[in-house]
Amino acid sequence: MSSFYDNMGRIIFRRRMTMLQNIRIVLVETSHTGNMGSVARAMKTMGLTNLWLVNPLVKPDSQAIALAAGASDVIGNAQIVDTLDEALAGCSLVVGTSARSRTLPWPMLDPRECGLKSVAEGAHAPGSAGVWP
Repeated sequence: MSSFYDNMGRIIFRRRMTMLQNIRIVLVETSHTGNMGSVARAMKTMGLTNLWLVNPLVKPDSQAIALAAGASDVIGNAQIVDTLDEALAGCSLVVGTSARSRTLPWPMLDPRECGLKSVAEGAHAPGSAGVWP
């Protein structure tokens, strides 16, 4: 069992790590296979294994496997789809990130708020996705 806490240190809920299987990491139009491998490695260290690639400009290759460093299974099991809609089908919460400063009509959350919302949503819903352009 894992425990998840709010910002006051109170337990929100306890849930088996299988909840992590409901989280999709979605990369959109990836142009460098090294990014795929690095993301796979980071995912695996956090217990995530569900990688989706939307219309990748390059396919996973030996560089992706090399940079995955022990997470080649994440690369090998990645779902490759043509559209973002396909990658997000069945998700009840979608979180998009960007390093660029943007003005968007959607709510902006800091990392702590986003984490709390994601964990709370994950307790009740079958799928969540993080999207990186």
